[in-house]
Amino acid sequence: MQSSGSQSATPTTHRIPSLMAATDTRGKHRIQAELQRLEQEARFLEEELEQLERMEKASAACNE
Repeated sequence: MQSSGSQSATPTTHRIPSLMAATDTRGKHRIQAELQRLEQEARFLEEELEQLERMEKASAACNE
């Protein structure tokens, strides 16, 4: 039974590179768009963090 499992795994690994090559051109744009979205979100979060660091503490504002 182990030999049939290893035989079935071999053709699958041979198909993966050809499948990746076929979807690579469509996937590049999607990956690039996702990367740009993540970079934009990171910039937004960094700006929000800077604003929070500049704000005074809530306890100090409540005392006034």
